[in-house]
Amino acid sequence: MVMMKNFFLIFITIIFINNSAFSAGTRDQASALLERGIALIQIDKNRALEQFVSGNGGLVIEDLYVFCFVTEGTLTAHPALLGYNILSNPDIKDENGVQLGVSMISNAKSGVISEVVYKLRKYDTDSEQEYTKTTLYTKVSDQICGVGYYSD
Repeated sequence: MVMMKNFFLIFITIIFINNSAFSAGTRDQASALLERGIALIQIDKNRALEQFVSGNGGLVIEDLYVFCFVTEGTLTAHPALLGYNILSNPDIKDENGVQLGVSMISNAKSGVISEVVYKLRKYDTDSEQEYTKTTLYTKVSDQICGVGYYSD
């Protein structure tokens, strides 16, 4: 059942990305988008989360988007995986071998932009090859929010 759920989530992500003719965003774009996301959450958290899901208001740049989750791991904002629990996939690990969600939850601090590096498929391709992805993230309000970009 878990395997089926993971395939479903990947399928939804592939559909979302394939229907969006995006090129690769840069670190500078990811950083700027995260700063914008932080500001929006500080103004009106609920509206900001809705905008992150919909991508309205210029909140999708190239292949970049803001995502957020609570410390229990449930995604509260993501354009394709809303409600997914990032702690449920033990196979995605940071460069130190720590499960990605655990790493982010452990290291997220308000007012500090952290980064985590990991390997992940580019779901907008048919390739099974994994690429290096870096996610910039922080804690804001009761959320951990980030923007990830591929560096290779």
